[in-house]
Amino acid sequence: MKNRWMVFVCLLAPTAVAQVGSYQGPGVLSRGAGDIGTRSGQQVNLRFYAGVAGVYDNQLQPISVDSKGSLLQVKGLYGVEANLGAYGVHNWKTATLGLDYRGVYRHYSERTYFDGSDHALALGYTYQKSRRLVFDMRQLAGTLAQGVGGIYGALPASRTDIVNQPTALLFDNRMNYLQSTMDVSYIASARTVYTAGGDGFLVRRQSSALYGVNGYDLRGSVRHRTSRTTTIGATYLHMHFDYPRAFGESDINMAEGFYATRLGPRWTFSLAAGVYVVDTQGTQIVTLDPAVAALLGQTTTFHVFSTRITAPSGNATLTRQFKTATLSFNYNREITPGNGVYLTSRTENASFALNYSGIRKWDFSLTGGYGSLASVGQGIQPYHQFTGGTGLTYALTRAVHVVARYDARHLDIVQGVGPVGYRRTGYRASIGLTFSPGDIPLSLW
Repeated sequence: MKNRWMVFVCLLAPTAVAQVGSYQGPGVLSRGAGDIGTRSGQQVNLRFYAGVAGVYDNQLQPISVDSKGSLLQVKGLYGVEANLGAYGVHNWKTATLGLDYRGVYRHYSERTYFDGSDHALALGYTYQKSRRLVFDMRQLAGTLAQGVGGIYGALPASRTDIVNQPTALLFDNRMNYLQSTMDVSYIASARTVYTAGGDGFLVRRQSSALYGVNGYDLRGSVRHRTSRTTTIGATYLHMHFDYPRAFGESDINMAEGFYATRLGPRWTFSLAAGVYVVDTQGTQIVTLDPAVAALLGQTTTFHVFSTRITAPSGNATLTRQFKTATLSFNYNREITPGNGVYLTSRTENASFALNYSGIRKWDFSLTGGYGSLASVGQGIQPYHQFTGGTGLTYALTRAVHVVARYDARHLDIVQGVGPVGYRRTGYRASIGLTFSPGDIPLSLW
């Protein structure tokens, strides 16, 4: 009977106690330890690394304008970067801890104003208190200043990670964030699990032209396993955003149905679909900062009192697990607190990721994605973003690795009804040496 309950936790609970088995069930939510600290879909032992690299940054976008009122562009910066980090998973009899920390300090030979350090931490803990109760806790924290490459977007993010979204940085301006998550799952039977939990989060931005956010969400869900390979369920979510120095607040209520299944021994597919209702309250005519005005092509914007929208929400994920690699595709439509210019916004994101470590001494990654924001009640044009990146590590010795990375991002905001607008493409390249003793190739992405 004990083994029966342990296998069920592995198949259905939002996060499974990892030592029970490597398969966490079809389309489970990534909470608690989740996939934090894993590489190529596999758990790895805790590992530390430190290194140095040469970097080239093109098209940094500070939040400032030139004498003509146009946004400044910073091209062709060469520099050096020191990095430090740790990742991995540790298992106990009834608990799992996942860790992923990345820190970097950069220095440019010119324009030293852009020197600085970035840090990002993801820490997850899953504890099975009894055969019926599982606790999931997750902590995200960071300070980031660059939207292309570096450590921005490198940490794993689940759908509930509000502060770690691909569209969170529009300008290359410092953002400090914190998010705490807690969920409790009750195993009602060998097929059914009930989960309740929530998050509290905040974002602060260095520039006075950009808005921070405070918020929380509360949620409840039920998952029912209809067969060995299929799970169905339903989720209700309430979110609240408020913006220091800005207009009012937003409340969001969302209800979704859930379906997940295994497609053969390697593929996993999940689908969530439903509807959300967004209520924003407040009214204000805002004179925009010159840099934001240059970005949007307008000098003022407005926030409308008591705006309500109803729209479809959803998430679809397809994952292929190989022995030494993972391939995943993801699409979602939901509500986000924005990026400091865009406040409460409808967002649409699509992405893919390939991680491969099947060649001796080598580790590869390839990612790409699209994201958009459409503000609720601000009267500004939608924002679109395209990203892509690739990275590799090669083990020169058991402890010394060559690490190379290339990332690119294209931003697009059409101003008014004509073809004129804000369009920028930036990219970043780095190559260096990293020290990290271990028997397998270093995997940073």
